Amino acid sequence: MDVLADLLEIEKYNEKNIKTVIKGQRYLLVKNENGNIGVAAVLGEDISKINVRKPNLNNIADRIFLTAYLNSIFNTEKKYFFNGDLLQVVDFQRYNNIVMIGYFKPVIKKMSAKGLKVSVFDLRDNEVSLPLSEQKEYLQKADAVILSATSIFNGTFNNIVSNTNGDTFILGPTSILHKKFFEYKTVKGIFGSVFETEDKRVEKAIAEGFGTRQFLKFGKKVSLLNF
Repeated sequence: MDVLADLLEIEKYNEKNIKTVIKGQRYLLVKNENGNIGVAAVLGEDISKINVRKPNLNNIADRIFLTAYLNSIFNTEKKYFFNGDLLQVVDFQRYNNIVMIGYFKPVIKKMSAKGLKVSVFDLRDNEVSLPLSEQKEYLQKADAVILSATSIFNGTFNNIVSNTNGDTFILGPTSILHKKFFEYKTVKGIFGSVFETEDKRVEKAIAEGFGTRQFLKFGKKVSLLNF
């Protein structure tokens, strides 16, 4: 199973729907013909040779591109989303065993300030991550999981969700806001971003290699909920 492939069955890829592609050092941006902006984190992957004409789901760079593409299609202001970020919407005080897959430092800082303990697993940060060999065990015991949306393109999403029994919340500007994710019974919320159409500030920030903090201030944090 591959959630990205499933989403592409809902919204077929169409090269003619692409107006602009910006390959930044930390994010990739796709702007579609309606001026809607979608983004996806790069995570150090080489995105120089994306096949825009015929993207391949077996290629990580193309998967990043397709994630941003679908983000531009589904994450639009014209759709109804609940405003607010993860910690404004979800009361984590009611959970006893919280696991985070993908390190979100600002979120950890806020949760720690509230006295919440979070077990973190991150493929790229050994300093904050628990041993990855223990991830499955922790997931099976967790009653809440905060899951990075980068799992959609790096091929880990389905495996993580299939090993999770707790309420799962997908997080990050890479998030594709679509109810398809709610077919996975544990997924309770998707927390992403929307931007104004044709926002040159976002394009400029990503083109110059900036990350989340620099461009997200031009957008709006929104969520799609299933609880």
